[in-house]
Amino acid sequence: MLINYPRVLALAAACVLVAALPLQSQVSFSPTIGAYLPTSNLVDVVVGTDSLAKLKQDVGLALGANLGVGLGSRVAIQVGGSYVPSQLSGTVTGAGTFTQSDANLFFGNANVTFFVVRPTSPVWLALSGGGSVVNRSGSAYDGVSGTTDYGGLVGATLGFHLGSLLSFNISATDYIYGAQFEKDGYTTSATNQNDILLGFGLGVPLGGKPKQVAGAGGSTGQ
Repeated sequence: MLINYPRVLALAAACVLVAALPLQSQVSFSPTIGAYLPTSNLVDVVVGTDSLAKLKQDVGLALGANLGVGLGSRVAIQVGGSYVPSQLSGTVTGAGTFTQSDANLFFGNANVTFFVVRPTSPVWLALSGGGSVVNRSGSAYDGVSGTTDYGGLVGATLGFHLGSLLSFNISATDYIYGAQFEKDGYTTSATNQNDILLGFGLGVPLGGKPKQVAGAGGSTGQ
């Protein structure tokens, strides 16, 4: 049985994070749905000044979840992951275009989040930054090495409280990393990737002392 190590590591990190939390910490879970938007080619084969082939990951649906731990009114730690079923599209000089299905991605991350507008407000804004892992799988990548890459991320989230417990959020995250592949003795040139994940999520508190939303009665937090 094949083990997908990046996904196992992401799950393990989430379990360790939860187990190490003090009871008073605010813990939240947010399932997400959104879109994966690649911004550059995965592979560019160039000889001299002639472009022989280009390969790009297609836009796809992103399904994921985030686990967040509040460390006060302004700072939180978050781990998350998103799965993207996708395909590859390419152009080969003299042969035209082609597509190859079953080229899927997994995005994992651990980041620190700073709330520009506190989450106790009816509408809040957060900026985040941290580390990431990107793993590619499926038949399109059979026999290919270099399908797991590590990098960083930056993101922003706008949230809206739906009553005293639930919240709705809209996020945009830029996964920044380098990609390089090898198959049958041929190694591609390294390319810089900026993959954008847009997400819509529903925040659900899991434990700890809930914070009162300003205007909903009670304290507005720190």
